[in-house]
Amino acid sequence: MTQPKGKLIIIGGHENKEDDREILELVAKEAKRLKGTLVITTVATNKPNEMIDEYLPVFKELGVEKLATLDIRSREQAYEKETLRKLEDATVIFFTGGDQLRITSQIGDSPIYRRMKEVFAEGGTVVGTSAGAAVLPETMLVSGASDESSEVSALGMAPGLGLIHSVVIDSHFAQRGRIGRLLGAVAQNPKNLGLGIDENTAIVVEHEKQFRVLGSGAVYVVDGAGISYSSLSEQHPEGIISIYDVKLHVLGKDDCFDLINRHPEAQPTSQPV
Repeated sequence: MTQPKGKLIIIGGHENKEDDREILELVAKEAKRLKGTLVITTVATNKPNEMIDEYLPVFKELGVEKLATLDIRSREQAYEKETLRKLEDATVIFFTGGDQLRITSQIGDSPIYRRMKEVFAEGGTVVGTSAGAAVLPETMLVSGASDESSEVSALGMAPGLGLIHSVVIDSHFAQRGRIGRLLGAVAQNPKNLGLGIDENTAIVVEHEKQFRVLGSGAVYVVDGAGISYSSLSEQHPEGIISIYDVKLHVLGKDDCFDLINRHPEAQPTSQPV
């Protein structure tokens, strides 16, 4: 399989839009570097105009000259030539928050989706925040209780956009107490690394080899490759999931993680404990 050439900026939600806008400044920098159009995509939300009003002035203030908005209210729109033309000159695609199932159900395997994959494969940058972050992997988390231990029957998974493989992503992580459901998602398929991203925090992924952390919060990496026991089975479809020997990494700003070998790479200035 040919490796995509683009970059992913995956945000845990509620990124700062007023002061210390490190994450959105990076998105703006990508738009200026790639010299194409930054397309704000509001398909996930039921309040597209509010989202546009929230992001458009920020990116203008950050010096992005070429800006467009893409809002799809029905699957039919994802097939219209007029809609597709909005992505002709796109080099950065920004998915806002909302409901990740709206994204996949409205644009999955449509001309719009195929064009977005082309932009990414040609070296463009795809950005997702909150629901827009959760939808980027091959498999996405769509439901599950926060602030509770994960129950087998409560966890909902679905196919995502497939722009990054072998991970599952949860946003608003520490703020909504989502460690239980991320553990449950990894237990369902330990092939997938679980990435829990705090608010105003992001990871920058290049070539699916490594990611770097930026922002004010933490990124939690749940690695289930060494799980020695899991209670998940068809015979036990209800109740709390028991999992033994899970590995957890907590990463801060500027820390990196090797996605191939599954290990963190600390900041050069960090002192070993």
